[in-house]
Amino acid sequence: MKTTGCHPIPWRPGALARVLAVAAALASFGCGGDSNPTNPTPQTTDFKGTLVGEVGEGSSGVVTVTLPASAAASISTAGSAQLAAARAFELTSAPVAVTGTLALTGGGSVPLSGTYDPLANPQIVLAGGGYGMTGNPTATNGVFSGSATFPDGKTGFWTVSANAATVRVFCGTYTSSQGQGGGTWNVVLDANNNLTGAASAVGLLQGTFSPGSNAVSVTYTGGTASGTLDPSTGGGSGTYDAPGAGEGDAGDWAANTGGC
Repeated sequence: MKTTGCHPIPWRPGALARVLAVAAALASFGCGGDSNPTNPTPQTTDFKGTLVGEVGEGSSGVVTVTLPASAAASISTAGSAQLAAARAFELTSAPVAVTGTLALTGGGSVPLSGTYDPLANPQIVLAGGGYGMTGNPTATNGVFSGSATFPDGKTGFWTVSANAATVRVFCGTYTSSQGQGGGTWNVVLDANNNLTGAASAVGLLQGTFSPGSNAVSVTYTGGTASGTLDPSTGGGSGTYDAPGAGEGDAGDWAANTGGC
């Protein structure tokens, strides 16, 4: 695997906006508790994942993004009355402020700030310390993914999953068995056994995790990968095959939670 470009992320224009509106609708309908609290406490939801640069970019790390809980509830399901209110609210919803942190592998932390706008494309924009990230919700509920720029001008990829406290990030590398070098291979596992991630040469990863066998199956532009992840030990390894990436490649990957 040698070169790559940023790959477009599937965009679902109203996915998060609908649930953003549900919270507002519930409040307006007086559902549950005091309908007019004196000092309401702002609720937030943390997302956690990874940032990986393209081939030749050495920076990578763990990304945490904090959104207002009402804007982050894409993993919820609303009833028909709430959805009707949500559709109306989409038309008047405004961008909300989001914050985040990039914990760089090897040390260092970069504060991030930006906006989330359910009617924009991209929906989420973050920046800080020369890093920039843009993205949209993916077909997997509770996941944002997108492209990134680095202080040195290179590009890369990022992905985060909801409920950060239950998300595990495995950071590692891949090594070509075809003499094509290697790069960064980071995977993200959430509590619903959804697997995402990013690798230097092929961009965003998407896959599944089987808790009984610890087996993982991964797809990406140009190829596939397989192996195991062990949440109890924090380690994982496997092989990849990328016949459609650049000149074609194959090799091994390994990652662990302590490598981030």
